[in-house]
Amino acid sequence: MAGPVTAYNVDQGDAAALYGPARSRLRTVNIYAETAGSFTLTNGNGGATMVVQKFPVGMNELYIPDDGIIFSNGVYVSAFTGANNELTVFLS
Repeated sequence: MAGPVTAYNVDQGDAAALYGPARSRLRTVNIYAETAGSFTLTNGNGGATMVVQKFPVGMNELYIPDDGIIFSNGVYVSAFTGANNELTVFLS
């Protein structure tokens, strides 16, 4: 069992930042997009690129199967493009 799930909100225009605990499992990312864009998640600041995802306008969801993706150094949102877009990152 991976533990409880916690949601973290990221607004487009926020500075690049680490979300959640130092070791996390990415379960889902919900994207509310007023404009098309993309985001990049790395394993901590400067770590390996784990997820790069483009998205169209509207509500979009990225589901990670099985036990999710482990970020041993934390989930770092290193890039998030578009305008007035929002991410909700679900971690356990």
